[in-house]
Amino acid sequence: MSDLVERPTTTRASDADRDRVLKILSDATADGRLSVEEHHDLMTQTLHAKTRGELEVITTDLCPYEEPAPAPATHVVARTASRRGMLAVFAARTRKGSWQVPTEFHVNAIFGGIELDFRDAQFDAPEVLCVANSIFGEIEITVPDWVRVIDEGTAIFGAREESGASSGTPTVTLRMKGLSAFGAVEVKHRAPKLKRGSGPAIEEPTGT
Repeated sequence: MSDLVERPTTTRASDADRDRVLKILSDATADGRLSVEEHHDLMTQTLHAKTRGELEVITTDLCPYEEPAPAPATHVVARTASRRGMLAVFAARTRKGSWQVPTEFHVNAIFGGIELDFRDAQFDAPEVLCVANSIFGEIEITVPDWVRVIDEGTAIFGAREESGASSGTPTVTLRMKGLSAFGAVEVKHRAPKLKRGSGPAIEEPTGT
């Protein structure tokens, strides 16, 4: 009779699998389905989960756990959207300099810190979505004047702040969502970095 009982999959869980579950938990906390205490307990279970079956149990009463979509065939070269993510657990991660910003990306700082600098970045679209979750962590974002930031995230015993509002004409919109629980998300507007040789010319003194 035990053969009739459905057993959870024993396939090993990857960081991407855990990241998807962390997003589900953050969304459920933001819309009131989970309390901060429940979120903390389930987050701890997610970080310690070894198999996909354990992850399925965590999200049973929230939404069905979805398997990641199979990788596209190698001959497919065009796609309408790009996605990426960063996870820092009791650690620090940084992305700066010249890098490609996808149309949607997720950053999760859990008892850790993440720094994102967009001043030299290239954007895949005129509007991109950043889901920034800080749980007992900190996410620091630096954008140039030509990037407009719209933060639609939620803070519960945390903070989401923006300083130095853009003074130029925005050409790219960075739309932000996510949850800050006992953590912080800070956005700073800064002038683009001066590249070597691009500063103002220094006038040579003239003789009398």
